[in-house]
Amino acid sequence: MKKILAFTLIELLVVIAIIAILAAILFPVFAQAKAAAKHTQNLSNVKNIGLSEHLYTADYDDSFHCQFNHDSLNDYGEWQWFLQPYIKNRQIVYDVNRSRTGCDTYIDPTGRCIGFAPNFGVLNYRGGTGMFNVATANFQICRTGGNPECDNGRMWVGKSMTSFQNPGDMQMFVTTADTPMFTNTYYFQDGDGQLKEPRNGGRWVNVFVDGHAKTVMYGAYTVPAFGGMYIQMPKSIVDANKLCADDSVTEGESSDSGGFPTFGLKCVDINALLIANRVPK
Repeated sequence: MKKILAFTLIELLVVIAIIAILAAILFPVFAQAKAAAKHTQNLSNVKNIGLSEHLYTADYDDSFHCQFNHDSLNDYGEWQWFLQPYIKNRQIVYDVNRSRTGCDTYIDPTGRCIGFAPNFGVLNYRGGTGMFNVATANFQICRTGGNPECDNGRMWVGKSMTSFQNPGDMQMFVTTADTPMFTNTYYFQDGDGQLKEPRNGGRWVNVFVDGHAKTVMYGAYTVPAFGGMYIQMPKSIVDANKLCADDSVTEGESSDSGGFPTFGLKCVDINALLIANRVPK
């Protein structure tokens, strides 16, 4: 008689079980590898943004770029426009994990929101505690790039890159949660900043004034003592203080601080107050 070779039902079930076990083991590994690759891409992007800023400052008296804030400017008032001649690649300005749209469409018709922003300091984005001096209306002291509309809005003049005592501890560009204006202050987070968990699992990338890039862990918090405001900020006060330009004191309008009076306070003291009163979301 001819013998028929075939798998028994038990053998098939054993094979299926082995495949299921291997899949359960390997899929998370693949997911972690994919996430790590995306994080590496973000780190590379912010590193290249920092490099383009250094090229820019070499052409403009060692000064950080200016920033304009006016609805009619679209990209023209933001850092991504000023640095584009040095970047020459629109994709560098995006966080690979940020899919939010509804931002400027003049240059990018899709309205995709960029993923990084210059360091405006902490809490009060007009306070002059980060990479920019206090906001001014005198656009003529800044380079407009031939755009006549720059006089219609608020303007920040970039600080000298040699003015920082510890360039390796001063954050220059960071991941942003803001939409559509691109800042990184705790208060001004109208986009992803309202999420209960920071994007990228809280692994935000930063490039410092000296050019090195690293990961800083961020968390999402509410601050009941300050009217219940919600913020995304570094988990560590050491990292938070690296958003402060040396012993800088807030000089701008306190109305941009969620109602918390920041005028005259040191940047590091604001961080200490927030960390002492914040509650995880």
